[in-house]
Amino acid sequence: MQKLNFSLLLLLFPVALFSQISINDNDMPSAGDTIRTSNSFDVGLLDYVSTGTGYTWDFSGLIPLNQQVDTFMSISETPLVYQAVFFFSSNLAQPLQNFESVPGFEVSEAFGFYKNSSSSFKMTGNAASLNGIPIPNKFDEDDIIFKFPMNYGNVDSSLSSYGMDVPGLGYMGGWKKRVNHVDGWGTLTTPYGSFQTLRLRSDIVQYDSVYIDSLGFGLPFYRNYVEYKWLGDNFGIPLCTVTDNGISPSISYIDSVRSLFVGIQPELKIENAINIYPNPANNNSFSVEIRLEETSHIRITIRNSKSEIIQKLLDENVRQGEFVRKFNLKGEGLSKGLYFIIVEIDDKVYAEKLILQ
Repeated sequence: MQKLNFSLLLLLFPVALFSQISINDNDMPSAGDTIRTSNSFDVGLLDYVSTGTGYTWDFSGLIPLNQQVDTFMSISETPLVYQAVFFFSSNLAQPLQNFESVPGFEVSEAFGFYKNSSSSFKMTGNAASLNGIPIPNKFDEDDIIFKFPMNYGNVDSSLSSYGMDVPGLGYMGGWKKRVNHVDGWGTLTTPYGSFQTLRLRSDIVQYDSVYIDSLGFGLPFYRNYVEYKWLGDNFGIPLCTVTDNGISPSISYIDSVRSLFVGIQPELKIENAINIYPNPANNNSFSVEIRLEETSHIRITIRNSKSEIIQKLLDENVRQGEFVRKFNLKGEGLSKGLYFIIVEIDDKVYAEKLILQ
C-alpha cells in the first residue's frame, strides 16, 4: 500500500508544479512595500497577445530603458486633507511619479488611492496639489482593477466615473469602462526570472473631459486601449504589464537593480552616449549625436511601431569622439506619430523613441 501511495504522489507532483494558480487579496501590495520595476517597449518582436492553458511567454529579451521604485503606504501617511477624503473608502496609497501634468500648473504631492479587500482590488481616486492647492479626486464609482478570487476563465467588468471642480482651471470629469478576461495561465519568463502566472486581458475605453473657464469650452480626450497583465503569487503588483494603445506598446515588469542597456561597457556612460534632438521633431528633421570611446561601425535605421524598417539612415565607420549627423525625412511620406531610431554600434543595439510632428 505504501508503494501505491508513493507512486501516486510521483504522478501528481508534476501536475502540482504546472497547474494554474489563483490570485486573491493576499497577492496585492501592502503598506510599506517597495517594488522595483523596469520599463521597456516593443518594436514588434514580442508576442504578448497569444495565450492559452499551460502557455509559455518568453520575454527574457526585454531591455530595460529606465527603472523606478513603486512605494505603497497607509492612508495616514498622506497629507491630512487627503486623509479626510479617502480615509473611509481606501486602505492603501501610492505616490505617483508620472502624474499627468496640467499646463500652467505646478503639480506636487500626487497620489493614487486604492481599496484592497477579499472581493476586489480597486482604485478609489487620486489627488494632487496644483500650484499648492490640494485637489482630492474621489471617484464617484470605483475602478475595479481585479476581482477575487481570480481564476482562469473569469470574466468581469466595471464602469468607474469621476467629476471635480479645479480652482483656477474649471471642471474635470470622465468615465472608464473596463472588461477583464482571465484568458491564460502558464510560465512567464522576464529578465527577472521565470514564474507561474495568470494572464489577465483588460479591454478599456476611457473618456476624460476638461472644461476651461477662461476659454469657455471643454476639451474631450477619448482613449481605447488594452492592458495585458501577468500576475504571480505574493508579488504585490503584476510581474509584467503591457499597455497597447495601438501605436506603441509600453512594458513594465518587476525587476532587480541593474545597469540600463545590458551588455554595454560601464565606462561608456551610455545614459549620455546617444542623443536625438529635437524630439518631438518638427518638419521631419532631427539630429543624432553619439559619443564614442573608440572608432566603431555605426548603422542607423528608422522603424515604425510594427518594427518595419522605414529607411536606412547610416551605415559607415565612425572615428572615436563626438559624432553628429542631421537627417531630413521630408518627402518620405511619413505621417505624424511615433517611430523608433535603431542605432547599432558594432555588436550593440540601442533603440530610442522619436515623435514626428
